[in-house]
Amino acid sequence: MDKEQVLQSNLGEYSRCDKHKQKTDHRTIISKAQKTDAALKEKIRNALWNDKVLRALDDNEIDVQVINQVVYLEGYIVSSSSLNRIINALHTISGILGIKNYLVLDDKLSSQIASSLGMLEHNNDCKFFTGVTHGVVVLNGQVNSKNLRKKAEQCAANNPKVRGVINYIRVPGVELDIQDHRFLQPSIGEEIKFLDGISGTVRKVIINPDNRRVVAMIIQGHFYGVMRNLPLSKLNASQSEEQIIVIPMVATRHVNERSIFLNINSSDFTKYPEFDPSKFIVPNKDWLPPYPYCPDDILIPVKFQPVDKDIAGNPIQASSTHITGIPKWMEELLYNDSLGG
Repeated sequence: MDKEQVLQSNLGEYSRCDKHKQKTDHRTIISKAQKTDAALKEKIRNALWNDKVLRALDDNEIDVQVINQVVYLEGYIVSSSSLNRIINALHTISGILGIKNYLVLDDKLSSQIASSLGMLEHNNDCKFFTGVTHGVVVLNGQVNSKNLRKKAEQCAANNPKVRGVINYIRVPGVELDIQDHRFLQPSIGEEIKFLDGISGTVRKVIINPDNRRVVAMIIQGHFYGVMRNLPLSKLNASQSEEQIIVIPMVATRHVNERSIFLNINSSDFTKYPEFDPSKFIVPNKDWLPPYPYCPDDILIPVKFQPVDKDIAGNPIQASSTHITGIPKWMEELLYNDSLGG
């Protein structure tokens, strides 16, 4: 296999989200080809795990999919050195017909971010220091205004390969909220547990596009009945249905690969108001969500909705805040209180 061919990638020819949908739709039919792909994937995971350097630096960040014996690599690695180790490991496995690489290298992403911040530095006589770990950008430095601090954050977040931006840029007289800088990405379908043991399921996440980070998650569960230890027959109509609520990420105590643990009890869900569909929008089709999310996983606060501009470049206020195109089931999910909107 030609190594140059291995290192080429074309994001237009492969969609992890589309492939996931196809696998879900046909999950009950397992063909011989799918069994071959599954066996190859297991061999690949073992080969990557057996490389001590990859295991220490990148293993949990590499997503491997095998379709018709073609390997698709996606995720984040630290450098081209890691990429070479991955390709060398794959070359030891027979049965692979091709390798498509969509991995993002932290060192290259860091260079891109630093370059994009250059104009801000030049125009405002300041210096930003950037670091990238598996797609998460960390900004440091000092500026003279909160507005400039926000601009730097937005500039870094404009790169669609960025998973999220953690902003440690200091402004004189402004105190940083350290808890607010945790980087958390709850998985869709993941179990979420309250302090009292009651659990629900993550349905969607709310993202702040200014930093591409999750600010809240939408969870679903039977909180009324379980909380009061009552059978569904004893509850009224509204209480017997599953509740769908929004929990801010600041209420998260711990996240692991299987579950999310909150620092609140299930009874606290009653503190959140009814969902308001006018406060959220579906992302534009040309906006790429942060890895590993798919477009259908995400909602965005309506205050980030782009506004039209006149010929002079002045914003034109929309005549109506009504949002079209939101499915009925999604309207029940949307609400803004936990985001401070």
